[in-house]
Amino acid sequence: MPRVDYVGVHFSNKDIGWAVGGLGALIKTTDGGANWKTIQTNITVPILKIRSINGQTVIASGYSGLILRSTDGGEIFTQVESGLGAGFDLWGLEIVNDTLGWACGATALLKTTDGGESWQIINIPGYTGNLWWIDFMNENYGFVAADGKVLKTTDGGNNWEIIQAGDDRPLYCINIIDSSHIAAAGYGGTNYSAKNIYSNDGGYTWIHGGNLTTEEVNCIKYVSADTGYLVMSNVSAWKTTNRGTEWTTIQGISDTYELQILENINEIIGYSAGTGLKISKTENGYENWERLIMNDNFSDVCFVSEEKGFALGNYNVLYKTTDGGINWTAKGVLGSCITFIDSLKGFIGSSGAIWKTTDGGNNWYITNGANGASKIFIKNETTGWAIRDNIIYKTTDSGDNWFTQFTAPTSVRFTSIYFVDSLYGWTANLGGRPYKTTNGGIEWVQQTNLDLWITNDIYFENYTKGWIIDKTSWSALKKTIDGGLNWIKIPDVLNPFKFHFFPDSNHWLISGTPQKYITEDGGFSWIDITSDIPSIFTSFRSVTNKLGFAAGGLGLLLRYDDTAYVPVELNSFTAVAVGNNILLSWSTSSELNNSAFQIERSTDKTNWRTIGFIEGNNTTIELNNYSFIDSLFKNNSQKLFYRLKQIDFTGTFKYSNTIKVEIGIPSKFFLSQNYPNPFNPITQIKYSIKENGLVSIRVFDVLGKEVAILIKEERPAGEHEVNFDGSNLSSGIYFYTITANDFHQTKKMLLIK
Repeated sequence: MPRVDYVGVHFSNKDIGWAVGGLGALIKTTDGGANWKTIQTNITVPILKIRSINGQTVIASGYSGLILRSTDGGEIFTQVESGLGAGFDLWGLEIVNDTLGWACGATALLKTTDGGESWQIINIPGYTGNLWWIDFMNENYGFVAADGKVLKTTDGGNNWEIIQAGDDRPLYCINIIDSSHIAAAGYGGTNYSAKNIYSNDGGYTWIHGGNLTTEEVNCIKYVSADTGYLVMSNVSAWKTTNRGTEWTTIQGISDTYELQILENINEIIGYSAGTGLKISKTENGYENWERLIMNDNFSDVCFVSEEKGFALGNYNVLYKTTDGGINWTAKGVLGSCITFIDSLKGFIGSSGAIWKTTDGGNNWYITNGANGASKIFIKNETTGWAIRDNIIYKTTDSGDNWFTQFTAPTSVRFTSIYFVDSLYGWTANLGGRPYKTTNGGIEWVQQTNLDLWITNDIYFENYTKGWIIDKTSWSALKKTIDGGLNWIKIPDVLNPFKFHFFPDSNHWLISGTPQKYITEDGGFSWIDITSDIPSIFTSFRSVTNKLGFAAGGLGLLLRYDDTAYVPVELNSFTAVAVGNNILLSWSTSSELNNSAFQIERSTDKTNWRTIGFIEGNNTTIELNNYSFIDSLFKNNSQKLFYRLKQIDFTGTFKYSNTIKVEIGIPSKFFLSQNYPNPFNPITQIKYSIKENGLVSIRVFDVLGKEVAILIKEERPAGEHEVNFDGSNLSSGIYFYTITANDFHQTKKMLLIK
């Protein structure tokens, strides 16, 4: 369902209806609003109104003269030529019968006499202003709300009377109660109650009503000559029982653009549409409304199993599901972040307190010591931290009591906190550089050497490797491999905002605006999944590596099923040329249902050929090393690419990153172990250099004394070898060292005579 502002609603009977709104959104229900489906329009401009008389022919209007028509009950719509273009927005629409209809807007009035197939522009002599709303009682008797005036016809629009209606402020809506009683309303103003007027004589004289707020009125509807309702461009809806002389506020609907009160039925049924996906219904009196669509702006979501989860809404409501998100029940707990230790114990952070549950979310109580939290990080059963503004709280008793551990300057606002273990932690924050602790928060040290002033989230895999989302100058993902001393920008990730993790530490998401990314190799490579996830997705939690739940604005709740995820943690994958062969080596730190690795080779990274097959180790948490030798006796290419296709026992697979090998030129500097070793008295030493340069190989005894210089000269890139003769040396351990450009390496050898 498009998550936009819905500004128009219409029901042809109590069950079948439509709603329209921004970005060409059009939805339909056939069960009184319990369920809605999206109708494709291929339109990107807002649709403002929709109407139908018989339930089969449906007309919609909107920006830039837009008119849509359906003849199959609003399932398929086609655009109809209106004769209007950009700037002529159609704000009002009225379908009188199967053939007759009207539309109005910016200085334009349109009429159809063939059920909306064609439209003609109607000129009104003496009036050139805006036409905001149109209402007909029958095919002859109608009114248009205009700029300080109403236009009246009694002959089906052949002639129009222009009547001053109260002061000159515009009228945005009008309602014909009967031929004598007409109500209209519209513009407010800084110093005025919103304009609302009433006529007892068919629209010729008007009486101003009173006591509304200053916002404009979007829609007015009367259910009798005395009793009426209106909605305004704020949170208020109003009721009158004395023809607009006095108004009282009613609850249940807010930020509403249109009301529809169904006529000619024996039930009291009404519908409304408004901003933020607000579509509401009343069935037991127009003062009692219920939302038909969950439209909360969810701040956080947390699942403790595949079936049981929670979501925090913006109406002080905690939602709970026990069937995997199909159905939700509401509970009045205020908060902005939620986390659980296990299936029973959980926490909610709010602006004034930290709440805790010990019975799976059925009951919540306020803990001691913390004045709220924007994020809660629980490390183990007893220990956790929470942040609020410039304060860090800590608990050591499973969250029953919290104490202020650190208070930063008031210019700092913490945005995230993460601990590798119970001692080593980091913060991300606005208005100051990140803080770091190595003693569980006893001391927090600001990292004054870092040019990171605005950071939004942080994550460390271990003491040395971590990631941070830096928004100092432009939103960027940065990585450190030296414990935060230096940070390198990751160019493949644009506009990041927040980290979201699966149980597998190598499998995580980054959400941003609008970009979204996923990695399955611990951040080594990233896949852009922006087109797969709505931009208003803000929070994500997973309970398995294949299943997660996302939440966001305007009631967004998504279930994520990754059927292609293969949980094998690949630590490394390298290739090196050895003579006429390529040695491929890789290792895994854990495997789950790993059937095999298929080795593939390419000369252009497009066309791949399978060259080998190595069995996996099924399920294991131990380190496993693999290797494969690719013989090149039939290959003439100077450049080769390799990748691994990891396959599990169900046939699901994923590819590793691609690596490149330059044939004939080593891909790296390398010093081989001498052969033979031990030796007497001659041994051979092989080495590889990837670029031309000065090379020296020297031999030392155990006391560090230089005993031989085997080579000290310019050498070309490639593989080389040199012999060492130890005839003049005594038996013992010797060391040989290579220096080539910035490459230095030492190995040990044993001479035995």
